[in-house]
Amino acid sequence: MKAKFFKLLLPAFAIIMAVGMAFATEEANSTQTGYYNHPILGVQAIPTDCPETGQVLCMEGQWQVFKDPALTIPLYERFE
Repeated sequence: MKAKFFKLLLPAFAIIMAVGMAFATEEANSTQTGYYNHPILGVQAIPTDCPETGQVLCMEGQWQVFKDPALTIPLYERFE
């Protein structure tokens, strides 16, 4: 009886937990497209999770990352 109870309860608990964790994720962790100006290749697009506000500039290697391809809106490092 005890084994049957656990065989039924454990998968049900795992499914409930997976659904609950899916709703617990933060939208802020989603990535956006950032742009940086490579001296040889020109403007390059990269995935980034850097926000538009902050104090430390977001960098890709040695190049600063921007939100738009015109390189006018800088992105900043995320500190939480």
